[in-house]
Amino acid sequence: MTKRVMLLAVGGFLALGGLAAFLVLQGLDAADKWSSVLSLFFTVAGFALTAVGLLNRPSAQSADRAATGGSLHQIRNVTGDVVIRTGGGTGTPPTPTTPATPTEGQGGGTQSAHGARTAGDLHQIDGVGGSVRVEPPTSSTP
Repeated sequence: MTKRVMLLAVGGFLALGGLAAFLVLQGLDAADKWSSVLSLFFTVAGFALTAVGLLNRPSAQSADRAATGGSLHQIRNVTGDVVIRTGGGTGTPPTPTTPATPTEGQGGGTQSAHGARTAGDLHQIDGVGGSVRVEPPTSSTP
């Protein structure tokens, strides 16, 4: 466990222990009243945190460190038709020479493919108001 997780676990354990000791010292009737009031506040806080989590959730697509033997496509928020005909190969993805670890400021945006290894094409399409068409490269062979 990381230091932060350990501190949160110890702090939560101490808080629960302190609350239990407080309720034991209050007596059964007063502890029942305190627990009713506290449950109201915890319920309201839970609903508020759920609403904040749902409203602030980023709609992101991530293919970080993905390895494909063909092409990789990320398409989002497109109205209309989407046609993709790839000219990529069907080989194995290239082996990276350095480990694929994101640096500060990379990845985690609306679309991310940091460290992705593909043997074919990589397309990221986001927020297009019309149809999208990706055609293969032209070949000289009939």
